[in-house]
Amino acid sequence: METSSPIIEGKIGKGFTRWPLWIGYGAAGWSLLYGVVQLYWLLGGAGYPFKRGEMDLFAAMVTYLPSKACGLIFVILCLLGTVIGIAMQKTWRGVLRRWLILAFAWCFAAALLLFIPDISLIAVMAYAFLFKFAFNWIMLNQIICIIGAMLWILTAVAYQRRTRDACEYCGRTENGNTFLLVRWGKWLTIIAALAPIPYALTRFAWALNIPLGVDPQFFHDFSKVNSMAQITEWVFGSICVGGGILTLGLIQKWGEIFPDWFPFIGGKRVPIMLAVVPASIIAIAVTAAGFVFTFNFFAVIFHFMPADTLLLSQIWGTIGPMIFWVPWGVALGLAAIAYYYRRRGKCTHCGRGNQN
Repeated sequence: METSSPIIEGKIGKGFTRWPLWIGYGAAGWSLLYGVVQLYWLLGGAGYPFKRGEMDLFAAMVTYLPSKACGLIFVILCLLGTVIGIAMQKTWRGVLRRWLILAFAWCFAAALLLFIPDISLIAVMAYAFLFKFAFNWIMLNQIICIIGAMLWILTAVAYQRRTRDACEYCGRTENGNTFLLVRWGKWLTIIAALAPIPYALTRFAWALNIPLGVDPQFFHDFSKVNSMAQITEWVFGSICVGGGILTLGLIQKWGEIFPDWFPFIGGKRVPIMLAVVPASIIAIAVTAAGFVFTFNFFAVIFHFMPADTLLLSQIWGTIGPMIFWVPWGVALGLAAIAYYYRRRGKCTHCGRGNQN
């Protein structure tokens, strides 16, 4: 049943609000264009972004592959993505099995989110609070890949809904089953709020000249070299605590209605996307960086990666707290989705509502 307003239809047409109609083509088009770029790099073109360089220990996972092998893998994946993206839009169930199509879509999206980005994006966000800004082609390429991952995630969601006879726009079915994420939203939000605390405690300790998790001499030398060290640690620790408090808004009343003491907007409803979009962006950046930190932490601890004695003695304080970042990012992303599902209204396309 189609219940969308004719006025809205006239203004927006088949735009973003009707994303299931074109999202598969979007994912296929992105794959085709990025595959062409990867082929250009594979043939020796300039601008190849997957180099470890000065990042070394904090480099993206993809940088551990030889450039030729990496380029060939990406060209093949993007070629497959071009074909499968169109197949998902057309719902060609007889060409490939449903589970195989979905497996490719989710795995391709996960690879783009976890293996391409390094710690640059979360670093840029954090240092922006210190009024330090840096941007380059490597970060732009990471953003392009994250956009591609989002296209593939939405394509997978639309295809999954379509093939199980649910509404492509809201995911609701005739039997009105409640989404599992809504049931777990409270616990996911609490996990997301608590996960950055170990990192914050470490930063606050360093700001107070307590060498928590690192050698005292190393800490002393680092503080002498970096005159802004204490201010930086206070800021980074405060960002984590403040972010944790804001995260709790996903399950609190003030996360749905602005408190009365807010000027001009007090008492008004919080726009859903005002909470969902920032939380999702942070979740992506934190998860990607956390994946890099976690991989390198265990690689050094278990001697899969060469490391000197100095690095081994400092790793528990410098990188150790960041192993909580993957659960932080994943929980935050899922909590944001749960918040969206809980607050959304009646679907304007299928007419279903009153249930999540």
